[in-house]
Amino acid sequence: MHLIAIVDFHIAAHRVDRARELFGPLLDQTRAFPGAERIDWLVDRDDPCAWTLYERWRSADDEQAYRNWRAADGAVPELAQVLDARPGLRRFDAAE
Repeated sequence: MHLIAIVDFHIAAHRVDRARELFGPLLDQTRAFPGAERIDWLVDRDDPCAWTLYERWRSADDEQAYRNWRAADGAVPELAQVLDARPGLRRFDAAE
C-alpha cells in the first residue's frame, strides 16, 4: 500500500529567498530517494510563506527510511534558520 505524506512548512517572511535556495537541492535528494514516487512542492496562493510538500511513497517502510535518513546523514540544519514554526507531518494510507 502506498503512503502519502503531507509536510507543512511556514517560512519566515524575510527568509523566503534563502528557503527557495535550500528547497531546490533538498527536493532533488528527496525525489531520488528509493521509494519516492512523487514529490510536489506547493506554495499557498494567499500566504507565500506557507509551503506544503505532497509526497507519495511506494511503502510506509520507504517513507520511514527517508525520515530516518533526513534525521541523520541527510539532515539539513540550515532549514531551521528559515522556518518560523516547526514543520507539520501527516501520513495517510492511499486507498486504491
